[in-house]
Amino acid sequence: MSEHPRLALRRLPPDAVQFQVILGSLLGDGRLVGVAGARRLRIVHRAQRAAYALWKYERLGALADAPPWLRGDGFLELRTITHPLFDDLATMFGGGPDRVVPARARRREALELLTPLGLAVWMADLDRLELRADAFLPAQREEALAAQR
Repeated sequence: MSEHPRLALRRLPPDAVQFQVILGSLLGDGRLVGVAGARRLRIVHRAQRAAYALWKYERLGALADAPPWLRGDGFLELRTITHPLFDDLATMFGGGPDRVVPARARRREALELLTPLGLAVWMADLDRLELRADAFLPAQREEALAAQR
């Protein structure tokens, strides 16, 4: 039998940008959900933050499960695929055998892994700043992305 293509995605390591979006989200509005071996990141934003949720979706690329969708309670939800990375991050964020891992535990190890992009995602999740790619000149966008590689 051949492997389902979605399972193959679990073997792809996240790139530097994806990792920082994940890390910044976990310090902000993201939560790890699921059990060991089947964890994923769930991010919930107010519906007014649709452009920001779409920005995260685009950065997550193949790690995103589907585009953000509007829930019945007026919030947008974005989920990733399940990935072994989230089991590693669960230990950093105080996760145990529970289905929902409390990601608010800002452990020193997580903070030491943050780059300016991850910090910006975290601050944007807290409504302290707004990430808008269209506010940068093309050369500035390229320079910021190159710094994350």
